[in-house]
Amino acid sequence: MASKKETRKSKHLLPFHISRHSLSTKLRDRLKFSVATNHNRIITLGALVGLCYLPVWLKEIAMLAGNRSTGIFVLMMVCLGLYELWKSRSQINQLMASEEDRLLGYILILSGALAFPFCRFSVWSQAVVWTIVFAGIVCSSWGMAFFKKHLTIAILFLLSVYPQPGVISRSLWEFLTPPFFLENFMAWVGGTAFQTIGQSVTIEGRFLHLSSGSVEVGWGCNGFSMALNTAGTGFLIGLFFKLPWHKIVALMVSGIALALLFNVPRIMLLAVAAVYWGKESFEFWHGPIGGQLFSAILLTVYYYAVMGIINRKSPKKTA
Repeated sequence: MASKKETRKSKHLLPFHISRHSLSTKLRDRLKFSVATNHNRIITLGALVGLCYLPVWLKEIAMLAGNRSTGIFVLMMVCLGLYELWKSRSQINQLMASEEDRLLGYILILSGALAFPFCRFSVWSQAVVWTIVFAGIVCSSWGMAFFKKHLTIAILFLLSVYPQPGVISRSLWEFLTPPFFLENFMAWVGGTAFQTIGQSVTIEGRFLHLSSGSVEVGWGCNGFSMALNTAGTGFLIGLFFKLPWHKIVALMVSGIALALLFNVPRIMLLAVAAVYWGKESFEFWHGPIGGQLFSAILLTVYYYAVMGIINRKSPKKTA
């Protein structure tokens, strides 16, 4: 006869054995389901491509530790996309892919699966291939109607596929604008602000020449990253609160405008610190602490702008 202690121990272990058996059964059933039909096999192949890309994506996210705002922004997009996907699961399950959509999806999945092994040395190319495969999975499972009825989900996942949207945005910006366009503009605005308050300064492209030295407005000080983050924040807020598109655009535009506006006194402060206050003072205001102080002030003002746009009632249409 077992002792009371042994009986009590077995009672504690019994649920664990049941849950482990249940888990193995579910995994076995899921494995059988994944290869039950040709459609399931192709979808499983596409999912394997995603699993291969996932560690690369996570590694890139981890490397964004030095730029926490970008990493948080990407994770917020993923979380919001998953939330919208879960909330819309019943409507999505009702979608049926046509034969044409299913064939197109199969072509995208198989093409991406064949190309993925040749892209293992480039994160950007892997992201493109996974985007193609993901589009194929969606198209073959629910049809092109998914992109029409659930465009928000598609946009969120598309923007978060490559974990460094700032790199893409910078490349696109530099392709569409003349060299140093934003740097020259911000230097001109900062120099004009100096002249307005009676300071002697000469503006030469992206350089500001003060009486005791010169400073260059580089890429890190042109306000682009801050404007991108505030615009992205406005975009996510608009999607989360289900705002109409004209209000989402207003949130993004106001974020960009405020970021560039607040960048002007930041440039002036950094110029004064670099020329007159010494290296330590410049590094303080140019480093994480100084940057966070400006960001905190900017986000505080942007919060009130966002609330004003959200609470503003649209004008009533008159007959």
